Amino acid sequence: MTHNPRQIAELAFYPFDDTRWAWDELWGRVHSRAKWLPKKLQWTDNPQKLWLQDELIISHTCGWPLITRLSEKVRVVGAFRHTTAESASHFYRSVVLGRVDGTPFDFQGSVAAVNDLESLSGWISLIAAIHGPQETWRGDFKLSGSHIESIRMLCRGEADVASIDSVTLAHLRRVMPSEINNLFQICTGPISPCLPIITSATTTDTQLQNLRDAFKYATHDETIAGATNALFISGFDPLDLEDYLPLRNLTPNN
Repeated sequence: MTHNPRQIAELAFYPFDDTRWAWDELWGRVHSRAKWLPKKLQWTDNPQKLWLQDELIISHTCGWPLITRLSEKVRVVGAFRHTTAESASHFYRSVVLGRVDGTPFDFQGSVAAVNDLESLSGWISLIAAIHGPQETWRGDFKLSGSHIESIRMLCRGEADVASIDSVTLAHLRRVMPSEINNLFQICTGPISPCLPIITSATTTDTQLQNLRDAFKYATHDETIAGATNALFISGFDPLDLEDYLPLRNLTPNN
């Protein structure tokens, strides 16, 4: 396998400036076991633009677009194991936060801050947590564009409830602790596989296995334990598209 200088590798779904060094260290260990990969990660504020590019070799995506519009256009490499309280193996749950305390029932008919209507953690999980799977959101919602902005909307009183990816929330407890501490945890969303790492549909079986081996090696390399700890990563599990297809049981009744 030879390096293609046009290849793109990015892991930008948790794009916190103070942990970029950790992603770079992790990728360095991945690259050490797969020299045909780009030597450095790219950083983008819109990973969606890369998902279907011919040059894509590695990217984070969300589980919902994976099963709704990417399923026949990319290959799944696997997912990280995370160390947050809401994580177990390669599964995790989103966390539903409220501007005031209450039960899920209390937030039926409320105003939701939603990062994106294609977001498994921010929209699909919110509906399932408050109303139940395959239900309809019965209140208003406001698009925020990001989990961070959803938090800010709650703090400004512009929305009542939001569902936040639990790994993102773990980072936000460090980045904006006072805002998080002013909110209330209402419940958690349904269990789902962690964010899928994808590769191009043209990636060969041999390359795919090399990618999986490289990620598994990197996440268990004790020499970069500081980096993996900073990213709340404890390992990597190879997964296939079929591991994400049960998420279709959460499809809202719009």
